[in-house]
Amino acid sequence: MKLKLHIATVAMIALSFTTNAQVSEKEAEARQWIKDNESKLDINPNDTFSLRFVRKTEAGETLRFQQLINGVPVFDSEILVHFSPYGDISHTDATYDKAVASINTIPAINKDNAIEISNQALSINSDITFQECKLFVYNKLETTKLVYRVLTDSYAKTGSWETIIDAQSGEVLSTKDIAFYYGNHKHDEDNKSKSPLPMAPLAVATGTALVFNPDPLSQAGAFYGATGFSDGNDAATTQMNNARVTVTLPEIDLTGGVYTLKSRYAEIRELGSPAKGLFTQTTSNFSFTRAQDGFEAVNAFYHLDNSLRYINETLQIPCIPYQAANAGAVLFDPHGANSADNSFYSNGQLQFGEGGVDDAEDADVVLHELGHGLHDWITGGGLSQVNGLSEGCGDYWAVSHSRSLNQWNSSVPQYNWVFSWDGHNPFWDGRTTDYASSYSGGLVGQIHTDGQIWATALMKIWDGIGKVKTDKAFLNGLDLTVSSTNQQNAAIAVRTAARNMNYPCADIALMTEKFVEAGYTMPALTLQMNPIANQTVTAGAGNTYTLPSYATLANPITANCNAGLTQSPIVGTVLSPGTYTITMTATSGASNVQRTFQLTVNANLGVTEEVKNNFILYPNPATSTLNVKGDFDSNENVTIFNMLGQVVLNKAITSNEESIDISSLAKGIYSVYFNNAKATYKFIKE
Repeated sequence: MKLKLHIATVAMIALSFTTNAQVSEKEAEARQWIKDNESKLDINPNDTFSLRFVRKTEAGETLRFQQLINGVPVFDSEILVHFSPYGDISHTDATYDKAVASINTIPAINKDNAIEISNQALSINSDITFQECKLFVYNKLETTKLVYRVLTDSYAKTGSWETIIDAQSGEVLSTKDIAFYYGNHKHDEDNKSKSPLPMAPLAVATGTALVFNPDPLSQAGAFYGATGFSDGNDAATTQMNNARVTVTLPEIDLTGGVYTLKSRYAEIRELGSPAKGLFTQTTSNFSFTRAQDGFEAVNAFYHLDNSLRYINETLQIPCIPYQAANAGAVLFDPHGANSADNSFYSNGQLQFGEGGVDDAEDADVVLHELGHGLHDWITGGGLSQVNGLSEGCGDYWAVSHSRSLNQWNSSVPQYNWVFSWDGHNPFWDGRTTDYASSYSGGLVGQIHTDGQIWATALMKIWDGIGKVKTDKAFLNGLDLTVSSTNQQNAAIAVRTAARNMNYPCADIALMTEKFVEAGYTMPALTLQMNPIANQTVTAGAGNTYTLPSYATLANPITANCNAGLTQSPIVGTVLSPGTYTITMTATSGASNVQRTFQLTVNANLGVTEEVKNNFILYPNPATSTLNVKGDFDSNENVTIFNMLGQVVLNKAITSNEESIDISSLAKGIYSVYFNNAKATYKFIKE
């Protein structure tokens, strides 16, 4: 069977993150931690680990080490070591599998053989949009085996299919759909087939569009079934048209006079049946009614691009697909999934179904599926569905956006609804972030239902500390998770990320409170005060600086936010230009933490040049004597500071030319401050 693969950069065997070279200055320290904890982790003596994925953010740096057997990676077996921004190890986790047997790791069949076997097993008879084949030591069946894991996305076969093939015998050990769907209602398949169209290189232009933000009901404050507000087979009613809003598309592709919904963050593709095209046009105005298929295309594009732009550029959190074929952009098909009443994420790609309400018309569906991608990319392929964690992550990411638009009052059910347009209607019930069950007694073993516990807890935190803080803690918290992380450990990871980013103690306390209310068991908060960055200020008009309180900067964290805090020098101390050591000491019971930082007070540049030019210091550099000359007030005096801001010498000036003995000073740079004239000069002592 000869198949056409339409993502050229994937080729028949795609490279992925596990083969990319990863580098970190923290690698040696992380490996030492693994060595020091071999007994605790129960590591087999002959096991080795490769650094497969490194990610650095405001919350710290995460290193993921994959277990190897004779140089072959062990599937889903890794050790995570996370360093806080201050250099200490603040979190660790592992999916390490000590039960992996030592086996022959030389395959009897090659990758091309494995791909052919997989295609036959899946009855692939249409165009492939993604395919990856990798060799693993696999311990998910009854015995440890050497296998090829083939991932295949096909135009006409809904889902993302994993085939596990014995690399010695060629036997197909398992096949399953591993795509992440936004709902648990069933989808239908058909066998329509159409070749995807190639994409042109990105040439930047801007555009405009009409979209739902997030959906027509929320925009209008209406209920499903009200006049003009039902699906009506994509009817473009007056009410639906009025619910659209005009938005800017800050980056779309313009090549050869043709505009395409493609940016550095999102790119339209034909990934699954039915084939409705890429909606290219000769104008940059993508304004459609929902009766036109182009509406779903631009609606999905806008929300994907806008969300990833917010993450990467506003929050400054690096998060793009790691899949080589994507070139950094999430690929999406606004009319895919064989027209099913469902949508899914897999391998850096999104497909949106058309059953019931077209899924790409509801931003909640678009952003929920993107949420799976964020989870996948941040963890380098370590997405967890334990307790429906990733489903809850997708629900949170959708509602975080929709709630920020302030369209529903907190007293109405829609305030907490997920999929307000696509769900909560005759087609299906949708979900909520006001779920009454708690962890872990409320788990029912259904990932979409259980995920509501996690999304509800996060949105209660969102209500308490706001969107930006919660979004950052959520995304950077995922960086501390692995493929086996449950909801409780995810809660610990999110709070750890917030602590590493030095969130105010009140925020940490609220996060703890809401997580505990949701049923999670949170470790006790011991006294913590993060290192404090050095500060630089400018003296006031009198060329002095009055020391403020640095309590907020120190931010000692305890369970009740009641730590005692002292500052030295004390608040209100008047400082001259120079550099000073500030010491903050926090106490809680018998525990105490002390942090120091350097405060540099720069001279006030508002001192007039006329005053400055009246003074001369010579020689400079000086060895034993420093001469000062100028028109001085009768009560002028000078103070000399070293580079630490410490006073090393005071002298009254009794004439217009004075000599100062500096023979006792150590070599270095000093500041001379004229106390009455409010002027500062520097000199070098040799």
